[in-house]
Amino acid sequence: MKTSQITFLFRSLFALILIIGCAACNDLLEQTPPATGSNILPDDAINSAADLNQVLISAYDVLANTYNGGAQALPVLLSDNLVRPFNQNDYTSVWLRSTSIFNGNVSNIFRQYGVAILRSNTVIENLDRVQLSATERNSIEAQARFIRALGHFDCMRSWAFSSGYTNDDSHPGIAIRSSSQIVNAPRSTVGEVYNFILADLAFAQANLSETPSVFANRWAALALEAEVRFQRQEYTEALAIADDILANAPYSLDTAVNRYQYPQVSPEAIFYIFSATRSDGSVDNRSGTLRTNYFGNGNPALRIQQEFYQKLTEVSGGETPRGLLYEELDQDGNISYITHMFDAEIFHIPVLSLTQMLLIRAESLAELNQNPGQAIDDINVIRQRAYGSVVADLEPGASANQIIQAARLERRMEFPFNGQRYYDLVRIGAQGENVIVRGAPWDCPGMILQFPATEQTDLFPLNITGGC
Repeated sequence: MKTSQITFLFRSLFALILIIGCAACNDLLEQTPPATGSNILPDDAINSAADLNQVLISAYDVLANTYNGGAQALPVLLSDNLVRPFNQNDYTSVWLRSTSIFNGNVSNIFRQYGVAILRSNTVIENLDRVQLSATERNSIEAQARFIRALGHFDCMRSWAFSSGYTNDDSHPGIAIRSSSQIVNAPRSTVGEVYNFILADLAFAQANLSETPSVFANRWAALALEAEVRFQRQEYTEALAIADDILANAPYSLDTAVNRYQYPQVSPEAIFYIFSATRSDGSVDNRSGTLRTNYFGNGNPALRIQQEFYQKLTEVSGGETPRGLLYEELDQDGNISYITHMFDAEIFHIPVLSLTQMLLIRAESLAELNQNPGQAIDDINVIRQRAYGSVVADLEPGASANQIIQAARLERRMEFPFNGQRYYDLVRIGAQGENVIVRGAPWDCPGMILQFPATEQTDLFPLNITGGC
């Protein structure tokens, strides 16, 4: 970003309005900014533990605004789950794999990742400004580092080629933002960014509570590391972490096929974006973009591919628990396919869940040629929930390759709108398999997003502009 823009973001960080929007604390949710509120600087803003916590909450606030459906839409559009968007030009350019520096949606999501990271860094840099016990200090820093790790990981997954694109991950990643200092940072390699992410997660795991919460806890940090390891094709490490979570974490597999729920939170959601109801009846709704993208009163901007719809319903028709979330829509003879997953006016958004851990374990076991019985059980418990019966169960003697294909298919079916399909396609391609996505190879230039123009410096070359 240009210095003027970063300065504006930095100063705005400490605006009094940042105390609202916390998805965790009712008293904070009900606060409103004073009518005479103005921007203030860190020396004036952070003088107590409460002040520091408000800055941390503001980082969660931006995270919620990022994962309300806007961030998820971009990798979904790069995959093969959706048809060309209806009447949404920014989304269309992503779907066409031709994003440029002028795409407002792409630039805005990139900026939001940056703001969440900036605020996390501000928390970390100001820990010594206030009096905290060692436990409090480490917990606050651990939460900030979790947010920073998540922002770097998901930003890199869409703006840089997957781990494995080069043998040593020396290809360009994103800039590592480890401080709030206003500097022009170079693009680090993908390997360097992953090392930075894993260091943050190690600290978070060592210092976060295991108690379930709307804030990040130790299980959330472990689940994020499982995703990181899996994306890097580090299946031994991913398996061990997923095993630990599934055996010991205080969560249970949801019996419902749709985990976008309200007012309850899905019992398997390890980390999620929380939409809160205030005591006055108003709602802090963090699910609006998902609903706008896919519901749209029967005329949504984003609709699914026929091939995807057929895979969803081919086992036992559309009258299965999972099939009921989708519909073939006939509008004057024009056939399209839509989802009802986001029809509710408000819902919480799972980011990390037990279903993800089950499928990571299943595929990792098959990749390592270990314990096929456990892998088959993991897939079958998901399929029994999806179809309401054992009709789609894998047979006990399924081969490693059959397990791998089944796990990949279930990940596509279970997480069609969070970007998982895109992440899997590029991971599988980087692993050496021949992957073609809507007629183009997984590693063509348009399969990663373009950075905003404000990022470009001599130290930070942009991605190649152009389609596939």
